Amino acid sequence: MDLTTLLIILIIFVIFFSVSFMIEDIKYRVSYYMILALLFLASLNIYLSIVYYIQLRNTSGVQGQIGPKGPKGVQGTSGKCSFSEKCGVTDARQKIINIANKMYNIDTNCLDNPSLDTCDNNQDTLDQAIPINTQINMLEQIAYSTTMSEEDFISKLNVCLQDSNSCMDATDF
Repeated sequence: MDLTTLLIILIIFVIFFSVSFMIEDIKYRVSYYMILALLFLASLNIYLSIVYYIQLRNTSGVQGQIGPKGPKGVQGTSGKCSFSEKCGVTDARQKIINIANKMYNIDTNCLDNPSLDTCDNNQDTLDQAIPINTQINMLEQIAYSTTMSEEDFISKLNVCLQDSNSCMDATDF
């Protein structure tokens, strides 16, 4: 408590004490002093609560002992790699090419590296394989950086390869 706070309390005390001289009846004067005492105790309680709260609000408590080990929790969803060291789908390019091969009946070599030589000198097959190869390259990049399980990725992959406009960027995965 600093000097100004002490002076303010002293002035308030003198004012309340001087008011008590104006009360003539002894019963009322005793009641007045009791009310002042209760008011003083309530004010002191509020003041001390605020002071201790300010002092203790940022202090950490004493560290307790470690409790007993609890039961094992429910097993989480499988395949999520948000906490693992290596994310993504293993051997993703080959899996994507195999699915595209089954969907479009185009040779895997033609899908992997579209050119007239790998597409049996067939221009129609080459024209069909080039956009599919672009989708395969994009899906391969997504597969190596995804956090979803391999099964989820393969199921979304089927939708993506059937309609090349449905998965134009990585936000669809």
